[in-house]
Amino acid sequence: MNKVKKHLSDNKKLYLGIGIGVAVTAAVGVVIFRASPESGAQVVQKINQIAWRPENNQMVVNFVERSNPSKPVHLVGTNLFFNSLNEAARETGHNLRDISKVVNGIIPDIKGDVFQLLEPAA
Repeated sequence: MNKVKKHLSDNKKLYLGIGIGVAVTAAVGVVIFRASPESGAQVVQKINQIAWRPENNQMVVNFVERSNPSKPVHLVGTNLFFNSLNEAARETGHNLRDISKVVNGIIPDIKGDVFQLLEPAA
């Protein structure tokens, strides 16, 4: 019994630190448990992990299209047709912003090139 008492007195700081650590961990756990989604708190971020192991559930992610659909364009006076304004800008070397201004009627042409939007067939 004397050995136990001596051990406890020699390691008093260690056991005190462990006790305080357990108490703080328990207090944090209670706070987190009380702030669970069932108690009305909002989940700010939820992370789902995609795993390639067959025993794990896999997830399919569907993205929402938030951009405008492509607008087909014709370079007037030529037989050049482009699937989108971006393609027209890449192929002709003109700035996309300038092609958009011509198509919307803000400016008449870009160095003599006139672009016209094409209407899709119904």
